[in-house]
Amino acid sequence: MKRIRAFSLIAFALALLLAGGAVPPVAATLGVTVSLDAPAQASPDSNFTAAISISQVTGFDACNYDVNFDATVLRLDDVTSGLIGSEEIPVDIYNEISPGTYRIIQNVPGVAGVSGSGYLAELHFHVIGAEGDRSLVGPSDGVLSDITAGDIEAAWVEGVVMVATAGEDTGLSESTGPAPLLPPPPPSAGTDGVPVLWLVIGGAVLLGIIILFLVARSRAY
Repeated sequence: MKRIRAFSLIAFALALLLAGGAVPPVAATLGVTVSLDAPAQASPDSNFTAAISISQVTGFDACNYDVNFDATVLRLDDVTSGLIGSEEIPVDIYNEISPGTYRIIQNVPGVAGVSGSGYLAELHFHVIGAEGDRSLVGPSDGVLSDITAGDIEAAWVEGVVMVATAGEDTGLSESTGPAPLLPPPPPSAGTDGVPVLWLVIGGAVLLGIIILFLVARSRAY
C-alpha cells in the first residue's frame, strides 16, 4: 500500500511539473530596431522609394544616422519626413559625406516625445546601375535620443536592392514605395483554433485527476 501511495504521489508531482513546464518562458523584451524597408528589385533607370523603418519606440525625440549604398548602382535624389503613429518626423539636415554615404539629422518639435512604430524618413532613389547589379542599402552609425537626451538602444539593419534583368516583372511602378507595416501574427493555436498551451495544461490536469482517482481507489482496498 505504501508503495502504491508513493508511486501515486510521484506521478501526481510529475503531472504538476508537466503542467508548469508547459508554460513558455516570457520572452525578453526586444529592443528598438531601425531597418530598411525597400523593394527587393527595381527596374533599370527607374525611381523607387525606401523607408527607414523603426519598431516600437518610446519617448523618441531626435536621431542622427548615416545611409550607405553603392553609388554606382543607386543615386539618392531626396530625403523626406517620416511618420511615427500620427506624428511627422521632419528631416532637419541631410548631407553627402562621401559617394554613397549621406548623414541624416532629425528632431521632433516640442518636448513631449513620440512613441510607437513607423518610419524615420523616406529615401527617394534613382537606379543608375545595369541589369543584375545589386546594392546594400541601410542605416548605420545611428544614435536615437529620448526626451531626456538619453540614448535609446537600437539595432540597425541594412537591406539589399537588386536591379531587375530585362523582362523580369518587379511588380513595382515608379511611384511604388515600401510595403506597409503588417501587424504581428496571432499566437500559435491548435488544429481547432485552441491555443497549444491550453491543450497541454488540460491534458496535464486530466492526468492528475486520473491519478487522484487511482489513489482514492487504492485506499478503499
